[in-house]
Amino acid sequence: MPKATLQFGEWRPDVALLDNQYASIADNVFPGLNCYKPVPGLQPISNDMLPERCIGLFSARRLDGTWTTYAGTPHKLWKWTTAGWVNVTRTTGGDYNVPTEEEMWSFAQFGVHLIAVAVSEVPQWINVETEVNFSPLPGNPPKAHNVHVIGDFVFLSALALGGTIPGSSIPTNLRQILWSGINDPTNYTPGTGLSDYQEMPDGGIVKGIAGNEVGYIVQDRSIRLLQFLPGDINTIFSINRVVKDRGCMSEFGFGTVADDLYFMSEDGPYKLSGNQLDPIGQEKISEWFVANSSVEARLFIQFVPTNRPYIVFAFQSNGSTQFYDRALIYNWLLQRWSTATVAAQAWAQLSSSPLDLDTTGDEPGDEWLEWAGSPQPHSLDSLIYYGGRPFLGAIDELGRLCSLTGPNLLAKMQTSEAHLVPGMRAYVSEVYPLCDTDLGTISVETRERLGDAPATSLDYPLEITGSASVLTSARLHRFKLTIPAGEDWTRAEGVLAEAQPDGHA
Repeated sequence: MPKATLQFGEWRPDVALLDNQYASIADNVFPGLNCYKPVPGLQPISNDMLPERCIGLFSARRLDGTWTTYAGTPHKLWKWTTAGWVNVTRTTGGDYNVPTEEEMWSFAQFGVHLIAVAVSEVPQWINVETEVNFSPLPGNPPKAHNVHVIGDFVFLSALALGGTIPGSSIPTNLRQILWSGINDPTNYTPGTGLSDYQEMPDGGIVKGIAGNEVGYIVQDRSIRLLQFLPGDINTIFSINRVVKDRGCMSEFGFGTVADDLYFMSEDGPYKLSGNQLDPIGQEKISEWFVANSSVEARLFIQFVPTNRPYIVFAFQSNGSTQFYDRALIYNWLLQRWSTATVAAQAWAQLSSSPLDLDTTGDEPGDEWLEWAGSPQPHSLDSLIYYGGRPFLGAIDELGRLCSLTGPNLLAKMQTSEAHLVPGMRAYVSEVYPLCDTDLGTISVETRERLGDAPATSLDYPLEITGSASVLTSARLHRFKLTIPAGEDWTRAEGVLAEAQPDGHA
């Protein structure tokens, strides 16, 4: 019987998916060059839970090369230790009050200090080497929405209304940025130590600043390039607009990889390299994203870099979801997309703290070796036993610190729609998935005309032959492979369908 090969090609739901090599579904998979690879689930590092919703997550590096993870909740700041979460909230001034529906904590490290800001609170800082609790950032800086380090300067941006620029009577507003003195995170008085401020004349409010030695000022309707001018004590920073009438719609949906800025605009994701703007979602996934994301929650779309050639945009699919429940995954090396369906309160690129392999102490993590009723032990080569290893982490729905290293998630991949026998109906007897798994199901969508609604079959299990007996007849076919959660597999390329002419409709 003739065989037809249909690839799980590049996921491009925005284009016409008829008789081409594009995939219509690619969920809980990483995009590869000619295949898809499994996305692991969230693996708790321990069962200790944050008592409140997490609205900020960050790993700070210590002088000895180890890392410490900090988290923010609406009323407190926390540090992760081998004894679990420790409250490191300020000791004077009471609890914080960060509205969860409007704001998240923003973190940045400068030297041995970690700075945390939220637009409703006085900026906080802590010495990650010696101090136990956060305290107000010296220099009397105004409240701000975002903190970021560019070169030797600390930048505060989207300054809260109602305050003033330090050392002056100039009122603050959300279109302003303020930077510290050079190599001095405690000096925010303009005109001293190269500290200064700038108000954006147009382009809307400032969402924040991203970048490294060269920075980007991200607004809701503009992007500006920020570059230090050594020796120029008057201008200090060159600020030039490179994108007009387009910016980031989310206050957290932007960030850089190397010197490239990625951001989520009203019409989808973009990449900005210097002054070169690339609509990386156009004719690929932008329309899908607009249709499948919650309008009410787009302010909180979160950009997450990873230690692999992927970036992640975490988002909420509908207004009834309390946490992030979906994610767009972009392979910036191959310029390909996929999705993930995984729930989390907050995401971040983190670094692991070392744990020993004995079970005689009281470290969280010991129970993973002892089993102790835990749902899933870590393998002995797990990242949690190595300090300083970067990983994509999150706070799960229960408030537990997790790494994305758990069992594989439920994966779904669907081919494009195809005329298997052009001009005639096709009878398909068996479908063989081109994937190294012996567990899974195949479902088939069929229709006679493009104007008809697709009819979806049952999920047919894979038999001992490795094929699924589908026994369908139609002009148009589309096949979906579903691999159950927890199944070990490495690559999926497509399906091989046994098809033969079945006459004219």
